[in-house]
Amino acid sequence: MENLNVWPMEISEGRLTFPARYDKKHTAASLTGTPERPMINRVAFASNVLVGVDALRVHPLRTFLSVLGIIIGAASLVATMSVSDGMMAFVREQVSRETSVQEVTVSSRTSDFKNGEWVAVSNFPVFSSADAAAAREEIAGVGAAALTLSGRSSAEYRGKREMVDATLSTADLADIRRIDFAAGRFFTTAEATHDASVAVLNYALAREFSRGRDPLTLLGEDIYVRHRLRRVVGVLAPNPYEQARHPELQIFVPIRGAESVLGPPGRGQYTPILRLRSPNLEGVIPLRDATIDWVARHYLRWEDRIEVEVGMERLAKVEQAIFLAKLFVSALVGISLLVGGIGIMNVLLTSVAERTREIGIRKAVGACAADVRTQFLAESVAIAGLGTGIGLVIGLLLALLVTAIFRYYTEAPIYPVLRANTVLIALISSAVVGLVFGTYPARRAANLVPIDAITHE
Repeated sequence: MENLNVWPMEISEGRLTFPARYDKKHTAASLTGTPERPMINRVAFASNVLVGVDALRVHPLRTFLSVLGIIIGAASLVATMSVSDGMMAFVREQVSRETSVQEVTVSSRTSDFKNGEWVAVSNFPVFSSADAAAAREEIAGVGAAALTLSGRSSAEYRGKREMVDATLSTADLADIRRIDFAAGRFFTTAEATHDASVAVLNYALAREFSRGRDPLTLLGEDIYVRHRLRRVVGVLAPNPYEQARHPELQIFVPIRGAESVLGPPGRGQYTPILRLRSPNLEGVIPLRDATIDWVARHYLRWEDRIEVEVGMERLAKVEQAIFLAKLFVSALVGISLLVGGIGIMNVLLTSVAERTREIGIRKAVGACAADVRTQFLAESVAIAGLGTGIGLVIGLLLALLVTAIFRYYTEAPIYPVLRANTVLIALISSAVVGLVFGTYPARRAANLVPIDAITHE
């Protein structure tokens, strides 16, 4: 018996304690004569995890209360992220459709401001359809390229004559502007190349010509555009933001028919604009830089003769709005997860207090501090994982409900967008919350002195 390494104990005031020369850093493994284990092997780790997870099953009410906070946090994360992604997709689509914020324009500089006055530039280049085709092939990041020319003209149908805004272009303008049609189509590349006698009307002009009838009846009809007969091949969809008292009357025709639509050019030649479109907002600035590089390679002293422009101010405002929306969503998600993490910590601290004697017995029979920490951290992560799984489902249902309400009251086509990174963020966040907010209760349980824990009432 004298070879057994057993720590002596004392009875003081009715309590079983260590002698004064033994501090509280000694573990339960020391009581059994075995040295404290510096590491946990895989079998021990798996056993401790199972003990922690099994404790959740034994205490269903406490588990539900702790899971509830994470469910709320995960559901808030998924719902807000899905709804905000859906709203951002809608906003981006509207911005790209209704504005030129994703366009980079290359235009001829016909005049320059020098010494306080405007001076005409004589050697400016004139872009052609061939330049548009070359830009589409050679410039990186181009989603679509078109050549356009604008001006005022007249249109007449069955004796009714209107002054219209005429847009002459290549066939790719339909991809640049994302044009919606109520009926018909845009003119084709072949029609634009051969200057076919075709035209596309916006809904307001078709309505003016229809005289109370269905505006779509103009499809297939012949109208005069500055005395030239043209067949209507398309009617654009109505503009929901149209001013009723001052509707914008527009017509689209192939650019090769410029003189027949706009008349002789005032300065001897027309100066079409080359329009390049980026596939997304993030690609606008790289596209501008690539365009400048392309222009510099094709035109000498281009800075004096060519202007490369992008709606920087409008682009900056759109990007700022999207960034602020993301920050707002991130703040909501962070608050939700913080509340859930505090709930986990409170419940685990209560669990440590209730199971103090159990922890003492585990340490007395050989469990080291790392075993106890692993047990409670496993409980924390299991709570977070279970809550996240349930929260994902509830959050998606909430997102469907919220967007349905949006569609009902605003008639805006907003739908939830559940991205893979949203699910990944939810899973990682739950694991981090479980580990962070479970660390303190786990350390508190691991630092309990076995004898004090066993005699705890």
